[in-house]
Amino acid sequence: MKAAVFQGIRQLSVEEVETPRAGADGVVLSVAACGICGSDLHTYLHGSFVAPGQVMGHEFVGTVVEAGPEVQGISVGDRITASPLQPCHECPRCAEGRYNLCAKAWTQGIAYGKPGAFAELVRIPQATIGQNVFALDPDMADEAGAMVEPLAVAVHAVRLAAPVQGTTAVVTGLGTIGQQVVQTLRAYGAGRVIGVDVSELRLGAARELGAEVLDGRAELGESLRELLGADGEVDVIFECTGVPAVATTILEQVRAGGTIVVLALYDDPITFNPTALVQKEIRLQGSIAYTESDFAEAVSLLGDGRVKVGPLVTHVLGLDDIGQAFEVQLEKDRSLKVLVTPDGH
Repeated sequence: MKAAVFQGIRQLSVEEVETPRAGADGVVLSVAACGICGSDLHTYLHGSFVAPGQVMGHEFVGTVVEAGPEVQGISVGDRITASPLQPCHECPRCAEGRYNLCAKAWTQGIAYGKPGAFAELVRIPQATIGQNVFALDPDMADEAGAMVEPLAVAVHAVRLAAPVQGTTAVVTGLGTIGQQVVQTLRAYGAGRVIGVDVSELRLGAARELGAEVLDGRAELGESLRELLGADGEVDVIFECTGVPAVATTILEQVRAGGTIVVLALYDDPITFNPTALVQKEIRLQGSIAYTESDFAEAVSLLGDGRVKVGPLVTHVLGLDDIGQAFEVQLEKDRSLKVLVTPDGH
């Protein structure tokens, strides 16, 4: 079968690789679409997270073409998406149900050890319905199915900040994850949701999805004061930019007793004075990936229309054009979410 193989920085090659088989406990999926994630860009630009020879791609949807004899509740022809995490189920974090914090969940996961879905076919090992495999409504568009995984990231982050009902929330960085945080906050009853970015395309999408927006090129504190008034307060901030200057600035913008949730990955270290955390009693919360309940909730939010993907998917390119797809995804004024399909449709 055909797959895109990471060979090094800004090097992806489309090659014939071994066709996966389900094995006793797995399923093989015919990939309909796979999204390019921000973490994929870190690999593409810096060689982070994976070694050359890896087939990447972990935001995918497709149809089951083979199911192993030990697999229950999943049949050939089923339309599904899946979590790429492959936790060990033995460590203390797994015992707590926090599979996203299992050290092996990533190193042996799909696209981070095992072959990913920038391919015609992908194998999901230890396939368990409702745990790492999730059934989709036949009417759900491929674009929506491929967005379940990034939406689960947003659901997890918003749940970590709970309760958010009635709050004033700011989302810095309006890429796919930031846009999904915006929508999850609205679905969970946040009072005001304010998105910040420097891209007109991304600001426009957030506005269409119901957020108030601010141009990130202006001084954030001043912009927030103009929008909220002198007595207005920001209860929670979700940092999705990965820009060190933004990460330090938001300490000044969240109210005393407020919460900052950091979802972004950073290429450079950040220097800040933690005294602000102490004096304002700020909760600084990291958020990585999702649990199975977050994934199931993402399927539900997309299924009932509380979260939309129409404004988010800007490009669909074929597997043969994977290099071009990554380059387009890097252009923030041109793209939001780029999907890769086997045939470009």
